[in-house]
Order: sequence, then structure tokens, then C-alpha cells
Amino acid sequence: MKQGPFRTRAQDPRPIAAGVAASVRSAAAVALISLLAACASVPTVPHQTAAIDPKNGDGLGGTGIQMAQVQPGDGLGGTGIIGTISGFGSIIVNGLELEFDHSTAVVNDGRPTSLDELRIGQVIQGVARQKDGRMHLESLDIQHAVSGPITAVDYIEQTMTVLGQNIRLNLAGDKTATDAFKTLRKGDLVSVSGLRLSDGTIIASRIDQHSDDGRIVVRGEAAQVTDSSLRIGMLDVALTPDNAISKPVSGGRVMVSGRMIAGKFVPDVITGGTGLPFAGKVGEVSLEGYVPERGPLTLHGAPINGALPADAAADDHIVVTGQVSSSGHVTAATVAKLRTVVTIMKARGTQRPAAMRPETARPERVAPVRPEIDRPQSLVPERPTTIERPPVERPGGFTGV
Repeated sequence: MKQGPFRTRAQDPRPIAAGVAASVRSAAAVALISLLAACASVPTVPHQTAAIDPKNGDGLGGTGIQMAQVQPGDGLGGTGIIGTISGFGSIIVNGLELEFDHSTAVVNDGRPTSLDELRIGQVIQGVARQKDGRMHLESLDIQHAVSGPITAVDYIEQTMTVLGQNIRLNLAGDKTATDAFKTLRKGDLVSVSGLRLSDGTIIASRIDQHSDDGRIVVRGEAAQVTDSSLRIGMLDVALTPDNAISKPVSGGRVMVSGRMIAGKFVPDVITGGTGLPFAGKVGEVSLEGYVPERGPLTLHGAPINGALPADAAADDHIVVTGQVSSSGHVTAATVAKLRTVVTIMKARGTQRPAAMRPETARPERVAPVRPEIDRPQSLVPERPTTIERPPVERPGGFTGV
């Protein structure tokens, strides 16, 4: 299998994300994500290359992604986006600078959350609309490929298995990231952000170690779907009328959340779907993914009509931008290759490995050492331990009264 020239920056993005958090602390509590259709003309994306600051953990290798104009088609407004966060200031995904405000609805694997949770390397799904010449996020969903216990880890090959999902890292010789990876052990709970190759392998763009919050998530392509079960990667999932919100179909996308009970995964909620998640609700899309090994180009359930770059090969990392039809087909305006994938190791909570955190413990107090005075021993008088007093002699014959 071909492996692209990946590069990694191990960087704790909390100082960057803190800037995002500061601008939204006054926002009201966010609601569940809502993808709204609007009867308006399709906005065009400015023909420009987004400025990407490599100091912000740029996952695009400084290549930039040129977004071409798309002619109005179905009368729908908005751009559907699936991609990896590569920078902040605004939120940079797929080379697009996406603005946000208190009205941006944010969820994390289906749970309402805030922009405080955004980190470089996370994969997001969102809808943005043109406003005052800029793209503003209407909704944003942080989507982990899998979260759960590590069942196998290979430090040499830089791979691991989580909840039956094969994961490949691209540490590219970065010592800090490599040392952090080696602190992970079988049984540790992690959340993995990344996109899948056509064989189902997750190419990790971020890994977070965390404490047990009682919720496990896996999303991917449903396989071997029956009335009572389905498979994602190497994970078999029980399917019942009680846990299926919408029944998956073989080859379609699926998200399963549940819990670990007595070492076994027990699904609580299963949702399935086919095609683009925002098909029929937006006029344009920007989709990040990997070129399939065989067959026509398809990303996130959408058939792509358009030519790949001449040097593109299977498993190349690409971003497609173009117009989406009401049937969910995408007519590509641009197909850009990405040269790099960022893998950022960052743990949080009580399980954060010592190798990945600064020393914050308060040092023990030590009595100050008094300097020795170098004096000749003959000048140092000896202090007697007992003060001797001379005996008192009384006059003879005195007996008192």
C-alpha cells in the first residue's frame, strides 16, 4: 500500500484554542446541530488561496488549497464541509477560513458542546454560509473516528487497534510525539480523530487520551448488515430495534455509541445513512479524504465527477471542492493533493502521561543551608554544656537562727 510523504507536528494547541475560547465565553449554551435548507442563490467561494500559518500547526504543509468559483445550480445556499482543523484565528479547515459567533451550533459526537473543545487535528463536519464576504459557520460537529480502549499497540510500526479499528500514525521521526506515543498502554482510553483509507484503516490526525466518561463511539462504513448485527472494521455490533435510531445499510455510513461493560462493548445508539450527510441542504461542498484503491472516486458517500491530478494514486490525501446536486453527486471544481497529515498526541485529565505535561508539583520546602565560616579552630571557643559554679563556703560555726 502506498504511503504518502506525511509530516507531523507534535504541538499542544491549548494556547491557540484558548484564543478561540476567549472570544466565545460570553456565548449562550449551544443547541443540537441543525442543518437548515435555505431558498437562496448559491454563494461563490472566493478564488483565492487561504493564508495558512505553519506556526498554528498547519496540517496542509503550507501548500494552500485553491477554491474555485462554482456557478449557481440548485438554488441552495451554503457549503458543506468535512475536513481536519489545521489552524485557528478563524477556524481553518481544508484551506477555508471559517468565521464563527455565538449562533454557531457546536456538538461533539452528538453531544452539545462549545468552541472551547476545538483542537488542531480534529475532524469536523459543518455547514458554512457567506456573510459579509466571508464564510461563517452555521453548525459544526466534532467527529471522532473511534473512542475506546486500546486493545493492541505497536511502537515500532506506529500502529494500534481501538475497538476493532486499525489505526496508523504518522509521527515522522518527531521525538516528542514518539515519546508520547510510547506512554500509551493496552487498556488506555483514547479518542482518535482521522479519516479512513478505502480498506478501513484510520489515518490518525489526532489522539487524545482521556478518563472514562462512560461513552464509547465508533463511526465508519457499515458491513455485513443483518437484522441482528453489523460490522465496523473488526468490531461486531449487535443491532436491535431498541438501539437503532436509523438502520444502517451495507456500504453506508454508521455511527455507534455505547459503553464498555465487563470488557465488552454494548451499543446504546446506532444511526446509519447513505450519501452525503448534508445532501439536498447545501449547494457546495469541501470534502477531505483519501483516493480509493479501485473504482470511481467517492468521498463520504458522494460520487465525484471530475479528474484527479495526473500524479494522484491510491491512498493519496486530497480535498475536493465543487457543486453538489440534489442527488448527492459532486461536480468537482478543484481536486487538490495534501502533502501531510498532522498527528498530535495530547492527553488530558488524571491519566495524562507525565511525558506529555510540564512539572506542576510544588517543590518541597528545604531548610536553608547556612554557610560555614572558615575560621582557625583555635579562635573558635568551646561552649561548655554545663555551667560550673564555684562552691559557696559558709563561715565556720554558723548555724543560722
